[in-house]
Amino acid sequence: MKTIAVLTDFSERSEHAAVYALQIAKKIKADILLYNAFMTPATADTQTAWPAEDYDEIKTYTQRKLNALSRKLEDELREKSFPGSYLPAINYQCEEGVIANNIADLEENKNIVLIVLATHGADDVSAFLMGNNCRQVIDAASTPLLIVPENCSEKNVEKFVFATDLVHNDIDYIRALSTLAKQFSAEIMVANVNQHIPLNAEHEKAVVKFKNEIITKINYGRVYYRNIPNNNIKSGLDWLIENVRFDILVMVHRKGDLSDFVFKSSITEKMADRACIPLLVYPYPVSSLPVF
Repeated sequence: MKTIAVLTDFSERSEHAAVYALQIAKKIKADILLYNAFMTPATADTQTAWPAEDYDEIKTYTQRKLNALSRKLEDELREKSFPGSYLPAINYQCEEGVIANNIADLEENKNIVLIVLATHGADDVSAFLMGNNCRQVIDAASTPLLIVPENCSEKNVEKFVFATDLVHNDIDYIRALSTLAKQFSAEIMVANVNQHIPLNAEHEKAVVKFKNEIITKINYGRVYYRNIPNNNIKSGLDWLIENVRFDILVMVHRKGDLSDFVFKSSITEKMADRACIPLLVYPYPVSSLPVF
């Protein structure tokens, strides 16, 4: 059964991310797996022999919190669902360790098609999971990640924006995204920030080729291309977030390409603090892409 894994630290923002994930799970008919990576004294200090009771006590406590969260989400799901609609099953799992280090083990569950996590906050409770570890999870994952700002609304997804640099062939990623967009009957705007104003001959040729591939290789009629004229990629993405109405920004995470402009700049903060736009990150390279 298709499964969405939700990383939780039991904060309000991660609970909101879980509720957001439920809306997607209902659309794509997937189950939910709540996942927590808990820390023990032994995790922090490997040089000291800590008693096994510490591990057992902390794991039992974590499982109780996961159970309580799953019951709360199930109640909310039933209250907000129409009779006869699909209700995702909610399961949970916890393991000791740093969350980024546990991603590979989590992904051994081949049913997982998406991992959801919340943007981090300023408090210490959430920082252990969603602070710098957010970037580490992005680097470690071989499954698409959906990063959910705490103030984004739980509404139907009507438009995805897929940011491409045209240098890499993103057609396979757009095709995979189209299987998700179809579940929502949503548009996919493929956006390229053009650093050549006006388009030079080489870039214009690349655009024409890319558009033709979209038409011939993607069996979804709601995909279209838009050029974002700006001589700076970061400024172009800033403008896109501030001026175009859409619901989820999609990027392929290749080290050293335009995705670094997002993760190293203020754009992520803008999405969380002002624009309320979740970020869907596809890993690169991958052996296969999930079909939603």
